[in-house]
Amino acid sequence: MLIPLLFASLAQAHARTPDISAWEKLKYGMFIHFGMSTFDQSEINDGKSAPSVYHPTHLDVRQWIHVAKEAGMKYAVLTAKHTAGFCLWPSGDYDIDQSPVKTDVVAEFMKACKEEGIEPGIYYCVLDGHNEDGVKWDAPVGPGYFALIEKHLTQLHTRYPGIMEQWIDIPGKLTPVQRTALYDLVKRLSPHCLVLMNLSNWDRPGTTMPEGAWPTDLAVGERNPPPAEHDPLMTVEGKQYYVPLECCDTLEDNWFWVKGDAPRPLERLARIWQTTVGRGANLLLDVPPDMTGRIPESSIKRLMELKAWVAHPTPFPVSLTRGMPATASNIYKNDPQFDPKFAVDGNDATRWATDDDQHSAWLEVDLGTEKTFDRTYITEAYYPRVQRFEVQRKVGDQWETICRGSTIGAHMELRFKPVSARYVRLHILESTVGPTIPEFDLYER
Repeated sequence: MLIPLLFASLAQAHARTPDISAWEKLKYGMFIHFGMSTFDQSEINDGKSAPSVYHPTHLDVRQWIHVAKEAGMKYAVLTAKHTAGFCLWPSGDYDIDQSPVKTDVVAEFMKACKEEGIEPGIYYCVLDGHNEDGVKWDAPVGPGYFALIEKHLTQLHTRYPGIMEQWIDIPGKLTPVQRTALYDLVKRLSPHCLVLMNLSNWDRPGTTMPEGAWPTDLAVGERNPPPAEHDPLMTVEGKQYYVPLECCDTLEDNWFWVKGDAPRPLERLARIWQTTVGRGANLLLDVPPDMTGRIPESSIKRLMELKAWVAHPTPFPVSLTRGMPATASNIYKNDPQFDPKFAVDGNDATRWATDDDQHSAWLEVDLGTEKTFDRTYITEAYYPRVQRFEVQRKVGDQWETICRGSTIGAHMELRFKPVSARYVRLHILESTVGPTIPEFDLYER
């Protein structure tokens, strides 16, 4: 239950202040996931990796920020501490000073941002495998660990002045009093800094602030764009506050660099741009450096392609499944908002979902007439649930497999020899929990 008495001091801060207006004008930023998870390849991290595991061979923080500037981005947010609990600054705890590469990444990041004219933001995660002795999503933060969080944020906002945006991830583990204490701490040390409380299970941006995300200056849509008529006015216990939206999404499948990842197709990134910046939200696009400590050339190439598209937008092919009749083997709790039609509506923010006990499922689409196609694009929410799937076409009374895959992840694009069909289906053969699919697309030759 939120505490109304705490709101009086926040009312003025949650009007449309000059700081918020300036942030809205930035529009486009780079999220930089880098740290222990880059090297032990575990995003939700138990924090048990030795500091020696963190070992970038050619660390170049300046390159990250130069790439951001060249890509047309106006700000950047660095993961100073993620779920591993490993600090990218000399915190006196589990940090870079204990590693083979002792570069103060936060200091280098702030310096590079200043030199390149990029506004700097810092990400800090409350969920902490190292300091909480394991990944404990639902465990409340005790007084000892909370004191460490306060210490870390104090270090960040005294040693590195000029932080424009402060992410606090997984704030639902904190009590209302603790959240307000951290909000006030940041505001006291960095009065112009905007605080963003990212509630991990808030997946549908709306007009009511969910419990566990307050107080905050900014709302967040994690891989979810705002509705077409986005309204930054949000309601907290019957009162309205101006809380603009930042949508974060990834250039590749994962937040941290993972071997084998490749940038998403330009048309998908363009759609993300259209449904975020085009609807009045800011886009924070994650571009992770690899184990060398540099952003890969393939990522840079795709960012430049996106920049060129933003300057001169051109239409992309429309999926053959767009708006066509769709049926499915199961719908989550028979809830209309998870109807199979939402997997073919061209909106990444909606999805077809199945009940949690469904370990296999199918989605069938009627293309209206026989169409020829040679490419499919599939996205999955809450991945990696799907472990094995096939795309099939109906030939007579039988289903024939066109292509198959294992995991889908944030996106999966498969190409194959051109085939023709009227009826097609996505057949999920194995899933750890009920599959949930935002998009199932097919494209003609």
